[in-house]
Amino acid sequence: MSDVVIVVNGLSRRFGERWALRGVTLRVRRGEMFAAVGADGSGKTTLMQSLCAILDPTEGRVSVAGLDSVKDAARITARLGYMSQAYSLYGDLTVEENLRFFAALHRVPGPTAQARIARLMRFAGLSAFLQRLARDLSGGMQKKLALCCSLIHEPDIMVLDEPTLGVDPRSRRELWRILEEYRTAEKTVVIATSYIDEAERCDRVAFFDAGRMIACDRPAAFGADLEAALAAMLPARAPAAVVPFPSRTPTGDAIAVRGLARSFGAFKAVDGISFEVRRGEVFGLLGPNGSGKSTTIRVLCGILEPSAGEVRVAGIDVVRQAEAVRGRIGYMSQKFSLYLDLSVRENIAFFGGAYGLNRGEIEERARWVLAAAGLQGSEGMLTRSLSGALRQRLALGCALLHQPEVLFLDEPTAGVDPASRRTFWTLIAAIARSGTAVLVTTHYLREAEGCDRVAFIDRGRLLALDAPQRLRDAYGGVPLEEVFFRLLEAAP
Repeated sequence: MSDVVIVVNGLSRRFGERWALRGVTLRVRRGEMFAAVGADGSGKTTLMQSLCAILDPTEGRVSVAGLDSVKDAARITARLGYMSQAYSLYGDLTVEENLRFFAALHRVPGPTAQARIARLMRFAGLSAFLQRLARDLSGGMQKKLALCCSLIHEPDIMVLDEPTLGVDPRSRRELWRILEEYRTAEKTVVIATSYIDEAERCDRVAFFDAGRMIACDRPAAFGADLEAALAAMLPARAPAAVVPFPSRTPTGDAIAVRGLARSFGAFKAVDGISFEVRRGEVFGLLGPNGSGKSTTIRVLCGILEPSAGEVRVAGIDVVRQAEAVRGRIGYMSQKFSLYLDLSVRENIAFFGGAYGLNRGEIEERARWVLAAAGLQGSEGMLTRSLSGALRQRLALGCALLHQPEVLFLDEPTAGVDPASRRTFWTLIAAIARSGTAVLVTTHYLREAEGCDRVAFIDRGRLLALDAPQRLRDAYGGVPLEEVFFRLLEAAP
């Protein structure tokens, strides 16, 4: 077909003994927006790099714009745009210097480059930051700059690998606005994502699991609930197990914050916020990058001292008894907080020992961790060899070994597939039902619907706090993400 610009026939790619892709066949048409959806380790990145002629097939063939990915690799890489998960920016160069570097790399003439830089910066909202070093930009701004650098030579085909991973909803919306503007010129976009709402924007979506493409069609062809359709196609995930500690009576506040402020020099990261988190509650702390979420959590965990205000966690004054607080909380960071060179069982033993558990307690609770993570029989595997979803559940189990009263989860589902995300939130609900308070941050506001209450913050100030449904009702029933944008627009 003359309108087909990407042809993949029987693509397989092996790394040592591991097959990252097996027998993938697909076509992408000119002007199409095509999504590859799957979990970490499903083969999405290998597919993207194969399309960009960065990786050669172990088996099969890839053709891009009529060029063979092995024989014509240099011509393919010169013609398309590629945005990898790593930003590919030069941190010691300014925004403008990065753009000019990529323009020169693609031999864009000076006057043309200048006009394109002005247009891209205006559209990306970065015009005021041209002289700022790339390393000093927020995560969302770095992503937008990386996309603009990839578009500076106006390629006919754009390939993006998880471009919105770890990006707040406002920056995610702006990134998609740039992409949709780019598409108006009949350009082709191939995007890897783990977010269903992004897949729904595309003309077609392909689902990947364990290196195989398990389905490919228009989003509407899968029914009204694309996430449920994908979950039904994937192999059964580990069921949520019983939480490994006795239930507590879910009464009273597990976290009490009054007038919390934290400054760094003249900069106010947190500006007088107050809220409570009840025992047995799932509480969402939501806001854009730089809103003060991380600073707030670090104060609650006793890592930072507040500049003003009162903070009590598990009934303990955090300022006066920070060490006592740390023994009553569990924390799971976005980067999993696991030791990748240790085995599954060794990680469990290490964290159990760090929390002061004896050997018998570690063995007893390890059984729950292995069941919840779906890792029975895999205790000897190195943690680095696990998929992102399995690492995520192992990290959660390790954070729960000492039976904390309060659990902090920082972006716990970033980069995992929808089915794994659902399983994880089932576990969160079970933990809360035991009487444990759960405070979670997320940039994916669809999953924030699973919280009992959510607090939106921006520039260190509390904008709203209520149950998700009540917030939606207050704004005419719009999705929670739209509530978020309206709150930001109305903020002084």
